[in-house]
Amino acid sequence: MPHALSWVAGLLLCGAASAAQVPSDPAAALEAAIAAAETSLREGELQIAESHYRSALLEGWLLLGDLQATEGQLPLARVSYRRASTSAVETRRALRSLALVHLQSGEPAEAVTLLTGVVGRSPEDVQARRMLAKALTAAGQLEQAVQVLEEAHAAAPDDLELAFALATGYLRLKKVEAAEPLFARIAKERPIPQTHVLIGRTYRDFKEYERARVELQAALKQDPSARRAHYYLGTLGLMAEGPVRLEEAIAEFRQELKVSPADPLASLRLGIALLESRRPAEALPALDLASRSDPPEAEAFHYLGRAQLALDLTTPAVASLRRALELIKGPPFDEVQRGSIHYNLALALRKVGASEEAATHFAAAELASAHVAESARERLSRYLSDSLEPEPTAAVDPFLEVPLAGLGAAARSALEQRATTALARAYLNLGVMQAQGEHFSRAAEHFESAAEVAPDFPNVQYSLGVAHFNAREFDKATGPLSRALAQSPDDASLRRMLAVSWLNVEAYDKAAELLRDDPARFSDPSLEYAYGLALVRSGRAAEAEAVFARLLALHGESAELGVVMGQAHAQQGDYESAIETLQAALRHKPDVADANATLGVIYLKQGKLPEAEAALRAELRGNPGDLRSQHHLATVLDLEGRTEEALPLLRAVLKSKPDFADARYLLGKILLAGGAAGEAAEHLEAAARLAPEDANIHYQLGQAYQKLGRTDEAQQQFEIFRQIKDKRRGSTS
Repeated sequence: MPHALSWVAGLLLCGAASAAQVPSDPAAALEAAIAAAETSLREGELQIAESHYRSALLEGWLLLGDLQATEGQLPLARVSYRRASTSAVETRRALRSLALVHLQSGEPAEAVTLLTGVVGRSPEDVQARRMLAKALTAAGQLEQAVQVLEEAHAAAPDDLELAFALATGYLRLKKVEAAEPLFARIAKERPIPQTHVLIGRTYRDFKEYERARVELQAALKQDPSARRAHYYLGTLGLMAEGPVRLEEAIAEFRQELKVSPADPLASLRLGIALLESRRPAEALPALDLASRSDPPEAEAFHYLGRAQLALDLTTPAVASLRRALELIKGPPFDEVQRGSIHYNLALALRKVGASEEAATHFAAAELASAHVAESARERLSRYLSDSLEPEPTAAVDPFLEVPLAGLGAAARSALEQRATTALARAYLNLGVMQAQGEHFSRAAEHFESAAEVAPDFPNVQYSLGVAHFNAREFDKATGPLSRALAQSPDDASLRRMLAVSWLNVEAYDKAAELLRDDPARFSDPSLEYAYGLALVRSGRAAEAEAVFARLLALHGESAELGVVMGQAHAQQGDYESAIETLQAALRHKPDVADANATLGVIYLKQGKLPEAEAALRAELRGNPGDLRSQHHLATVLDLEGRTEEALPLLRAVLKSKPDFADARYLLGKILLAGGAAGEAAEHLEAAARLAPEDANIHYQLGQAYQKLGRTDEAQQQFEIFRQIKDKRRGSTS
C-alpha cells in the first residue's frame, strides 16, 4: 500500500520539502567536476586534475545510484554507492546512500554499522543520525534509536524533522507524555491543517485513538477540506472498535471523496465498508475506481470481484478475481485473504459453467480455511486495523526519499546517459595520465572501469587493449584489442598488437591469420619471424619454410631463427634435421630460448629419457618460468619412475596456471597410481572440464571413481572414453 503521508511530511517539515524536489540539474556537480579537471589538465596541473576527476567519479556514481534506487534496482544501486565510497576522499554521502539501500533491502544491521561509522566521524551530520535511528529501529533496537535521536535533537533543537522522528520514537516506547510536547511544538511552528493530519495519523498508527481524533478534528476546524482528515477519522472507529463503526466510517470516507473524488485509497475503503454492509450496488462504483489505481492493488480487485459476484455480474467477477490472484503476494494479504479470493472465484466459475476449474479453487480455499477460520466481519476488522497502511518506518522515509523520483522515465534515461558518459570520460583520462607515466597496469584498471560503464565510449577499448599490451598482460589485451579492431579494421598497428598478443597466449592460428596479409612483414624481420613462428606452432610447418628461407636470404642466420626452423623440422617428423639445427642455434647462442625445450620434447618422443631430462633442465636454468618445460620434465620423471620428484613440479605448474589440462591429467594419474584416489579425482575432473575430448583423461577418471566406489560415475566415464575412441577411429577410417 502506498505511504499516504509522504506529501504531508514534505509540506510540514521545511527541510524535507526541499529534499523532495528535483534539483534543477542533477548532473551539474558531476559535469562541473569534469570541466574543472580538464581545465587543470590544459594548465598542466596534473595532481589537481586527478583530484577533480576523482570528485567526478564520486558525483557520477552517486547519481547513477540515485537513478537505480529510484527505479527500485537496489542491487545495482548498492554497487554504485560502493563505487562512490571508494572513488574520492569524501565518503559520507556515499555511505549514507549505501546504508539507505541496506535499509530498503531489509538489512538494518549493515545499515547500522555503516551509519555508526559516519556519525562517529561526522557527529554534526544530522541526517546521518536520523538515518542511524531509523536503522536501529528497523533492527529492533528501539531504546538505542531514541537515544540517538535525543542526542541529535539536543544538538539541533530547531530541526522539526528530528523533533517529529523523536516524538515517533517515544510513541514506539509507549512514552506518550514525552511525545506530546514535541508534537505540540511542531504544530505551533507549522500551524497548518496538514500538520494536525500528520500528527493525527501518527497517533492513530500507535493506537492512541483519542489523541488522533483531537488532531484530525483540529485539522478540519482549520480547513474543512483538509485532505486525509476524514479518511483517517473513518479508520479510527474501525481500528478501535471494529465493524460496529461501519456506518460512521462510510460517512467519513464519503466526506473524504468529496474533497478528493479520484482518491483510489478512500474509494477502496468506502467500497469495502459498503460491501461488508451488504450494499454491493453502492460499493461497485467505488471499487471500480479503486481498481484503476497505479500500481494495481490485489485487494481492490478482490472486493470488486465480490461485489460483481453479488450482483450476478459473473463474467466480470471471474476476470477481477483472477487479477486479484495474480497480484496477491504475501502479508498483509495472507492465507485468509488468498483463501477468500479462491472461494469467490470458485463460485463465479461454477456460475459460468467452468466446474472443473471451480473445483480446483474450492480445494485451494478449503486448504486456506484450515489454517485460519474467521467470519467476513472479523476479517474486515483485522484487515482494517492491521493492514490499512504501513507504519511510517515501514515505508520509505519521506525525509530520505531519492530526489530523482520526480523525474519521468525519459528524463531519467537521459540523465543516466549523461552520468555514464561523464564517468567513462573521467576514467579514460585518469587512465591516460597513468599511461603517460608508464604505469600501464594502473592505467588498465581505469580503462577497464571506463569500459565497464560505457563499453562503446570512443577509444576506450583501444586504450584498454594497448595498456594491457604494454603491461605485457597479453591474455587481458586480446579482448579489448579485438573489439577495437572490429571498430577500426584498417588500423595496421592494432592488427599487429593483437597478432603479437595472440602469439603470446599461444593462439597461433589467430596470430598467423592476422599477420598473413600484413604488407609490413616483408620489410620488418620481427613481423616475418612472428608469422613464421605462428605458422610452425599452428601446425603449418611447410608454409613456414618459405618464410624462413626468405628471412635467411635477407638477414642471415640467427639463433632464434634456428630454433623456429628446428621446431618446423620436428613438426614434420624430421628429428635428425631438427636436432642438428637446434644444436647449431645453441652453439651460436647458448641461452637462446626454447632450443633446449624443443630438444627435450624431441628426445622424449624418441624415448631418450636421460637426454630429455638434461635438455629440459638446461632450459629451466635459463628460463625457470617455462611452465611447459616443467610439465615435460615432470613427464620424463614419471616415465623414469621418479614420481616424488615429478609431483612438486606439477603442483608448481598448476599454481601458476590452474587451467593447464595436461598438467592436471598427469598429476591426477600419478596420484591415482599412488593410492590418493580422492585428490586424483579432483584433478582429473578439472582436466575433463578443460579438455572434454581427451579420451585418456576420461579413462583415468573412470579408474579413480572405481577406486572410490562410485561405480555408476565410473561406468559413465568409461563410456565417454569408448565414444571418443570410436569417433576418432571413424574419422580416420
